[in-house]
Amino acid sequence: MALNRLKGHLPFDPMNSIADLTWVKIVGVGDSGVGKTCLVKRFCEEKFTAKFHPTVGIDYGFKIHVIGDVDVRVHFWDMAGKYEYYDVRNELYSQTQAVMLVYDVTNRASFQSLEAWNRECVRCASSFPLATVVVANKVDQDVERAVSREEGEKWAKAHKLTYWETSAATGVGVFSMFHSLLQDVVEKMRAPQVDLFNSDGEMEK
Repeated sequence: MALNRLKGHLPFDPMNSIADLTWVKIVGVGDSGVGKTCLVKRFCEEKFTAKFHPTVGIDYGFKIHVIGDVDVRVHFWDMAGKYEYYDVRNELYSQTQAVMLVYDVTNRASFQSLEAWNRECVRCASSFPLATVVVANKVDQDVERAVSREEGEKWAKAHKLTYWETSAATGVGVFSMFHSLLQDVVEKMRAPQVDLFNSDGEMEK
């Protein structure tokens, strides 16, 4: 039976309720095949699919995750890693609050690409400062490992980023990585906003 309620007769403004919600946008970047989609699926659905299907353009995930007393509504944007999707990625960086830079520890080339991915994020994302983590994925494949933990940690430290080791296959480190990243975002959202630009629109040094 339909509710016979006139427009404007709700006891509250639904738009205010929506505005009070905490929304976070996380993008995952890195070379094709490093496991970005699998990390999101593991966190959102606690599932893992071994078959590799490269992301075409963009993939998406959603989860409500509790940080302290806050129900955080998390939107995950998994960016395709191939160069031809740069224009698609460029459009979707807008309003990003967090980034995970992902590489495959068994694929050295994906680690060497981190510099370019980091530059792209800094250049294209409209939000500042971003909460960013370096994610060394597929650590369950220790025999095939081509990038040591020490190398990964050194790169992250040089860029003042947090380093995590994960396995989407086993779930190792995945929950902790995302929880920590979201904690960082919520803290940044609660912190007083500082104007980083001068009257000419240039970033203060």
